[in-house]
Order: sequence, then C-alpha cells, then structure tokens
Amino acid sequence: MKPTKKLSKDALFFFRHAGYSYGNGQTAEEGRTECSLRLADAEKKARAAGISFQWEIDPDITSADWIDPKEDGDEYRGPWETWKCIAIDGENNHVASLSGIDFGRNGEPWGDNYRRVVEAELALEAIEGQP
Repeated sequence: MKPTKKLSKDALFFFRHAGYSYGNGQTAEEGRTECSLRLADAEKKARAAGISFQWEIDPDITSADWIDPKEDGDEYRGPWETWKCIAIDGENNHVASLSGIDFGRNGEPWGDNYRRVVEAELALEAIEGQP
C-alpha cells in the first residue's frame, strides 16, 4: 500500500508503523495517509507545547491478563511485564495515558518503533481531545 500523497519523513514513519482507520467513501490508502498526517502533526504540536512522556512498568497488568498458559507452547515460562505511558504537559499535568502496553517478553520501549506510535497517539489525544 502506498500513500495517496507525498508525505514528510515523520508522516511516512507513521504510515509504515501505525494503525489506521478509514471512513465511508474513503479508500484504505486515503485513510492510512490521513491518519499518518494526523499523528505526525500531533507529535509536532505536542513537542512545541512541551508535552513529555513518562514510561514505566505497569504494576496492574501483565501478559497473564490475556495469555492462557495451556496455549503458550510446551513450556510455559510465566507472564511478562507490560508498560504504561503518561503524557505530561508543561505544567506537570497528566493529559493522556495508556497502560498494558505489550513489548513482548523482556521487551521495553527504548528503541522500539511502537514507542513513538504510542506517544503520537497520546499526543493526538492530548492536543485534539480525541482518543
């Protein structure tokens, strides 16, 4: 799938790595392009507004909430930790958050493309007031 218009480097990142939706009368490519542009714009606006992101292990959710040990292969190795991310504005207010973020067993957000996607989604929620 290719974008329906030329995208900036940032929007192209989201086109390649983020989820998307599209409405009636829109092609999947149009919807994906639009979502990519919105995420890149939200990321830019959040940066300008001084929004930062705090990552930490989520104390309330592990993979045990969705993994059935009987279906996890021959050797069940136990659940793994998940992460939460909190968007914080320049006045130290929590403006958006997400928990139960799964980077896989022994995974972490540092260096993972999904980290940027999550942060942009939270920026979109904080900037536009939309989940």
